[in-house]
Amino acid sequence: MIQSIQHAAAAFHPTAAARRGAQWMRDHSTTWQAGWGCALVVATITVQFTVVLVGTSSLALLSLSLAFSVVTSIAAAWLLRPMIEELPRKSQRRLTAAPLVAYISLTALFVVCVALLLAPADRAMATMLLFLVWAYHSLYGSGVEPSSWAYERLPGRLRRAAPLRVAVHVCGLVGVLLLLQHFRTNSPYNTVFVGVMATVTLGVLGASLKVFVRVRRLCAALDQHAHTLILELERFRASPEEKHAVEEAWGALRRTLSNKIDTGLSISGVFVLPAATITELHHLVYRALRASGTDDRVHRQVVARLRMLRIACVGRTDTLV
Repeated sequence: MIQSIQHAAAAFHPTAAARRGAQWMRDHSTTWQAGWGCALVVATITVQFTVVLVGTSSLALLSLSLAFSVVTSIAAAWLLRPMIEELPRKSQRRLTAAPLVAYISLTALFVVCVALLLAPADRAMATMLLFLVWAYHSLYGSGVEPSSWAYERLPGRLRRAAPLRVAVHVCGLVGVLLLLQHFRTNSPYNTVFVGVMATVTLGVLGASLKVFVRVRRLCAALDQHAHTLILELERFRASPEEKHAVEEAWGALRRTLSNKIDTGLSISGVFVLPAATITELHHLVYRALRASGTDDRVHRQVVARLRMLRIACVGRTDTLV
């Protein structure tokens, strides 16, 4: 009797019910799951546009709409995953880049609307929104970078990291200039405000230039350390006692890979490679060391990945900076 009650309680357990529901959905065809996933995407977009058009200021309603969007987005991604996995690799790469493309497009559209439509009528609100764009991208903008196909997508990350960071700097600069212009309008210290605006503009221009210089230095370091590690691995195959040199070369490369492309901050910026990919490369290097150069398959895997790092840096290195 007690066992029957326990089995009945387990059957109605929330976790067990959720698993059964998930399995029931997975038992349907891929097309059925994709259809419901697209329906959830449409529902999410509809709710967000409705909230924006209504222009509500209710914190409860805004929080509810945000929570609904997060839940439906996660559910939609889960339902669309089987269809994506059945596609060719090239198509999968394109689809998994969709969140990044959408983020850049929507952010650019938002900034243009704020700068052209809102700023002339309400400078204070425009300033706040531009600061919000700057703060959001600085803290979380790299979260939309897809982590799959890390080596194949590295050239794109190196190509767009600096321009995006500079564009966000410009958003913050425009916000500051709008704020200063607002205070300058009725101020007797007109010359002082002009000087401050010029100083801030020159400071942002200098910081933006440093972002491009940083990317080129990073590419030069990646190319150099990857090349050194390839040479040390080749020497290690001929002389297995040269293990320490390989470890030093890998340590230098790993420290470079752990940097952010466009900033020197650990909490902000675009990764060179995801942490999981760096860990995988670490294990491959030490597998090659343990094999003492006799495992050709592991050696080829490591060298292939290192060469992809070097190829991504072609045309972006500058040994004189």
